Amino acid sequence: MNIVFAMILSVGIKAISAIVEIAIQMLITNGVGVREFGEYTFFVSLIEGAYFILFSGSIKLNTFYLSTPSINLSKFKKKYRLYFVTPIIVAIVTIYALMKNPYGILAGIILYIYYFAFDTSSVFFSRGKQLPALVGEYLLGRIVLLIGMLAVMKLNMASGMILLMLYGLQFITMLLWFTPYKKKLQLGRDEVDVSLKKLMEYQISDVANSLISYSPTILQYFVGGAFTAGFTGIISIVKRFINFISGPTAKVFLPEFSRLYKTGQQEKLEQSYLMIVRIQMVFIGTIGCVLIGFPNLILKMFSPDLIQYSSVFTIAACSLLLVAGIGPVTGILQMTGGERICNRNQWISIGAMITVWFFFRKESLFAVYGLCIQAIIEGGMKYYSVCKRFKKNIVPVKNYVLLWLPVGVIRIVVVVIGWQYSFVVLILSTCAVLVWNATFAMQDPMIKKAIIEKMKK
Repeated sequence: MNIVFAMILSVGIKAISAIVEIAIQMLITNGVGVREFGEYTFFVSLIEGAYFILFSGSIKLNTFYLSTPSINLSKFKKKYRLYFVTPIIVAIVTIYALMKNPYGILAGIILYIYYFAFDTSSVFFSRGKQLPALVGEYLLGRIVLLIGMLAVMKLNMASGMILLMLYGLQFITMLLWFTPYKKKLQLGRDEVDVSLKKLMEYQISDVANSLISYSPTILQYFVGGAFTAGFTGIISIVKRFINFISGPTAKVFLPEFSRLYKTGQQEKLEQSYLMIVRIQMVFIGTIGCVLIGFPNLILKMFSPDLIQYSSVFTIAACSLLLVAGIGPVTGILQMTGGERICNRNQWISIGAMITVWFFFRKESLFAVYGLCIQAIIEGGMKYYSVCKRFKKNIVPVKNYVLLWLPVGVIRIVVVVIGWQYSFVVLILSTCAVLVWNATFAMQDPMIKKAIIEKMKK
């Protein structure tokens, strides 16, 4: 599959996935309430946070090594699972069994399934099998989760345990989906010695990601209660939208970054990065129009109780989306020997986030404020790092301003005229921003070439 169209397809599939994910969140908040959504989000954050702290570094090893078709990691994986993954899961389940905590036992089991599901998916991405990986990881499991939640809501059987079981069911669905495709995977013949130092660098990076992504919700739950944790979960919609775009984009292109780096194709590496920025901005700018331009309408769809926080929601959306527009900096650095630079950027920004938490600890939404500061500081450091990597201003400020200009104009017009709750204006504005950014993206030579070649066929 052409790598450009693979990336566009990945964003399209993830856009559908985003809609399903938001539907799930709205179903919970409207069906059982924001507080109950906070409870659900808390346990999900614990599971996903534990995965990124403990096991996710090995997934990046797949991406780095298996992008070379002849490489095999089967011996390393057997040892990793036998001596590291399984003992930790057994310990978690045993501890919660002794505590007679069914939620903890279920969370430990889901964590084990979660690891195998994402390890399998990353192998497919690394071997160039993007379509089955995209459908399995981003779409099929979430659709099963949505159907399951609709069923339990209809039967009035919704409870914390059942919702958590349905959350785990999506990863079982992923594994079942991948099973028939495994036979078609190309298995490398050359077993390599895995660099434990590289594994550690990747894992440290993901520990930082885990703290950034999940600690605000967990901390808000303990300090402010389930309702504020629920709102923090709503704020995480912005991050989820970003991940829905940058996640599959990175997974499709990270193996390509690794190959280009290993073969010394510096110019192609730069062109690929710029092309990704342009394509991502088509979708990030469109999402920005919705979240920044119409925050009252979006929050009302979840719960009218949340409208009072529309200003905080807008600040969070601006902080996270503006930074996301600089592209997959972490991915390109990690696949080109810059793991330590990424880790430095993340930990400095985490230090700033914790500092904000300390000074604003008496505020009800202190965790959200820290998250915004973290995003801004890390974004600035990422931009500096990628410019230094390519030895020039890789994303011109002028282009960046032009991409965000329509969003700013729409926000001002909507507030001045009073269209904050208009679905019609939202749809028209979103379409206008989509066309604007798509036209801008078409100026990229790699995108032009890919489209021309596709049309000739």
